[in-house]
Amino acid sequence: MFPTAFKNRMTSLLGKDAPLFWQAMNEEPCRALRLDPEKISYDELKENLAGGLGEPCPYGENAYFFQYDGIGNLPLHHGGAVYVQEPAAMAPVAALPEMQVERILDLCAAPGGKSLQAAKKCLAPGGVIVCNEPYPIRRKALMQNGERMGEKRLLVTGFDAAELPEAFSNAFDLVILDAPCSGEGMMRKDVEARERWSEDTVKSCASLQKKILKSAANALKSGGILLYSTCTWSLEENEEQILTFLRENEDFSLVAPKKEVALCGKEGFCLDGNDALKKTLRFYPHIAKGEGQFLAILKKSGEDPPSPKRKEKKKDKKEPYRPIAQAFLLETLGKLPEEELLFRNEDVYLVPKHPFPQELFYSPGVLLGTVQKGRIVPHHRFFMAYATSFPKKAVLPWDDDRIEAYLRGEEIPLEGKGYTPLFCEKIPLGGVKIGGGRGKNLYPKGLRKN
Repeated sequence: MFPTAFKNRMTSLLGKDAPLFWQAMNEEPCRALRLDPEKISYDELKENLAGGLGEPCPYGENAYFFQYDGIGNLPLHHGGAVYVQEPAAMAPVAALPEMQVERILDLCAAPGGKSLQAAKKCLAPGGVIVCNEPYPIRRKALMQNGERMGEKRLLVTGFDAAELPEAFSNAFDLVILDAPCSGEGMMRKDVEARERWSEDTVKSCASLQKKILKSAANALKSGGILLYSTCTWSLEENEEQILTFLRENEDFSLVAPKKEVALCGKEGFCLDGNDALKKTLRFYPHIAKGEGQFLAILKKSGEDPPSPKRKEKKKDKKEPYRPIAQAFLLETLGKLPEEELLFRNEDVYLVPKHPFPQELFYSPGVLLGTVQKGRIVPHHRFFMAYATSFPKKAVLPWDDDRIEAYLRGEEIPLEGKGYTPLFCEKIPLGGVKIGGGRGKNLYPKGLRKN
């Protein structure tokens, strides 16, 4: 079932704990989710999952274990009230010290679980989180998850994580590196992870991780925090990686993970007499519910300098769509939001203030919509990100048949007029255009239920 070389190494590494580990590796994986308390309560979630909601996950905020097939079909998932995430994958961000920072960079962000978790936990009002993913298919998934969760502060880039853009040097308060790895920790639940594993893969990943760690260090401001994590157990990709990094970067030191999270894992291995490595943390399925995970929290010495100064954009007098966009915002939101308008051909974005060149971003903010024939055709992300800012909302109860009809893409009966978000209780589902007692469905075709 598992590669022989992997079995031999893990048995040697774990010693007397090896029998318990292998027993757990042959058990069924467990699942977990994080709920958004602004959209759904624990009691509402429990009722929707019909008894499938389990105990709290101790290494994640508002996180619970669950057993429920088809959760992706529920309105609460469509509306971003929950985010399904592998339990141990929640631990790295949960282990961070309490902080409220202005600039976060996630170097290998897709599909976005750690990014969105960090935005909730660590991002100050008015801050931004830059999420990088060089592969188009994975980047699309990242953007869709950000859209579904309604995170308006998420900006998306697509550079090679080992080649940091100059504008990002010494620019971030928190850098997250969930590094590409050999995936040993996923072997229990992922057959492909077992099939593609080899000692050469471990070495190749370790080499790449070292290069990306250099980018992460360069992106961090003095006084900032670097969160390194993998879903593997090899020493080469974990403690040895951190030991080498510390030797080559004397301005960094390890920080102990949050106690509540540390109690759920096992301290890292001490190599070459470096006791500081005990501040790293490992997760095994025989110790905590979930798959494999390793994390290290590193702090860069020095005082935390002010954030890079933002260059004020000169208003382009050749922006013919600005009046159209402003009129649309006044019509829908009743006021102009604090985010700025950015125009890319016919696409109009609402972007948060930051010091970085806009051309670096595939997604520079929330896509307000596209100008067609002199008017704005609004995008789904606008409704999801700004749903609570609309003065008028269409709110339906949990048991209303129109909710399922809407998610199938059907036109539904609604009173009112104009563009508005449709809610299932406190959960935004998307947009409608109401007129004549009907709501024209604006839910994207690619997201609709069959």
